[in-house]
Amino acid sequence: MLASRSIFRRIPGLLRPLRPPCRQHLPFSPRPFTNRSQLLLISPPLHRPQLPFLAPLAGKHPLLPLRTHLKQHFARLISTERRNYYKRGITLGLKIGVSIYLILWMVHLMKTGWYQEEIEHKWPTPPEWTWRSRWCLRSAEALQHPQQIGKLLTPWVSVSRYMHELIERLEDTEGDGKGIVEQGDSGFLSEGIGKTGFDISMKSESWRRGYFQALMSAAKAAENLEGWVIDWKERVSGPAEYVVGPSNPRPKPLPPRCKKVMREEDCQPVTHSPEVFYMKILATKGLNTKQKIDAALAYADWLGFKSLNATAKEVYTRAMHIAADFAATKVVDTKTGVLRHNNMEIPSENVLRVSTAFAVHHARMGELSTALSIFTSILKTRRGLPLTPSNSNTVELDSHKQKISPFHELIDRIQYVFSPVVYPDPPSDGNDPPVRTSASTCEEAALMTYIGEIVYASSSKENGLAWTRDAVDMAETALEGLDGQDVYSADTERCIQCLKVGLDNWKNMVRQLVIMSEKEELESIESVKTSWYGGEKRAQAKSLERKRWQAEEMIVEDRASRLHFVDDGLLGAFAPGASWFV
Repeated sequence: MLASRSIFRRIPGLLRPLRPPCRQHLPFSPRPFTNRSQLLLISPPLHRPQLPFLAPLAGKHPLLPLRTHLKQHFARLISTERRNYYKRGITLGLKIGVSIYLILWMVHLMKTGWYQEEIEHKWPTPPEWTWRSRWCLRSAEALQHPQQIGKLLTPWVSVSRYMHELIERLEDTEGDGKGIVEQGDSGFLSEGIGKTGFDISMKSESWRRGYFQALMSAAKAAENLEGWVIDWKERVSGPAEYVVGPSNPRPKPLPPRCKKVMREEDCQPVTHSPEVFYMKILATKGLNTKQKIDAALAYADWLGFKSLNATAKEVYTRAMHIAADFAATKVVDTKTGVLRHNNMEIPSENVLRVSTAFAVHHARMGELSTALSIFTSILKTRRGLPLTPSNSNTVELDSHKQKISPFHELIDRIQYVFSPVVYPDPPSDGNDPPVRTSASTCEEAALMTYIGEIVYASSSKENGLAWTRDAVDMAETALEGLDGQDVYSADTERCIQCLKVGLDNWKNMVRQLVIMSEKEELESIESVKTSWYGGEKRAQAKSLERKRWQAEEMIVEDRASRLHFVDDGLLGAFAPGASWFV
């Protein structure tokens, strides 16, 4: 049996009372809170705890700097565990941020590499150049074809910057231009630029072709940037009328989104004059005939745009002499550009191109009879060219290739990008006689459009309209035959341009005839009241003529709406009254 719990005490008897002894008999005086005297562990308890960091410094000691005070204060608030926690969090955040940045940078690098490979396949560059020179050339070529890279407009400032860097690299005799030499007396002296024109005949054909391509792109960019300046301080470029300075006291206001101001003392021209690059091509030794003629025709066209018609005519004559020097016999009149049909020699492609440009220049100058004689001689020559086998099988294969699934298209695109780039073979230098191809029909249609416009304006309106109708029919037929080719190819673009101009000319001609017939109909109706005989028949004839032209106008509009292979609309691409001579 268990003993009773009551006989055991849970707490033994206390040797001393639970409450502390009363110390009221001891003398005690509470010290102030700010007292900083030395305290002993055996000192009596205080009414308030002593906090040394809250105690003010003595008047004889200077105050601590705020930085030291805050450092001590925050060091007291952060414990060792919390400090380690913050260190781990900051380290982890830095690791995640750096990792994300590296991933994004790698994605951007892969995207840039993919883009460069794609444009390298579309616009190959000379393989012997350094990577930076090839980068500049293909980037500038891609920017000049914005519709093929998903852009709306060409940034000519970027094109000019790429081309200036590329030309400087190619003309550096210690770099990509190793082996080129300056010419002697045959060089061209340009004011502010110095001597231009090098001897590049010892370089390879691909190097020379790339150099010519760079100069032509630089000249084209200079034409589009004429009158533009760049402010290197604000790093902004624009037309000179926006620059603030003494020479332009009333500048045009900048667009609302632009907050920078271009000042005259910080500005300089974006690029040189186009004349510098064109003359450099003409003075360079080692370029073929076609390249020099391309530069001469572009230079003359720019001079005509600047209303320097006398100088433009001299350049056309120089281009004609360059093209005619390689002809075995005299097949063209170098002064007028009219071809001579002696049934012994066919003019070269260069001669035909220069004669066509010469005829356009005469038409713009108002010399319609000379232009008409040149155009008819060129058309007769082109219709007498020898034929070549048709490429119908190739077109069918190309159209069949387009009918593939998106998966196969993706596989083909990957294989296309990762396949090695083959630099194209050199094109013809233009010294050989041309042959009739699928694109020759477009050339004939363009000539017929020229002839129709001249005949309509000079002699017979109905004959000019008939020439224009035939030109539109021929251009439409040729464009349908090129349906299997790339939409951005030079032949397709030429046919589309010819068809646009032909339809626009046809529409304007018929519109003028409708207005003229309506006026004549009203006059004949008024003359019925005073005429004695035949007035009603003349009025009926004028009414039928007016209905005829109105019906043809409806036919033109219907044909334009049925052309499905041109995207942006045919008649809206040109301003009213526009033509190739205006």
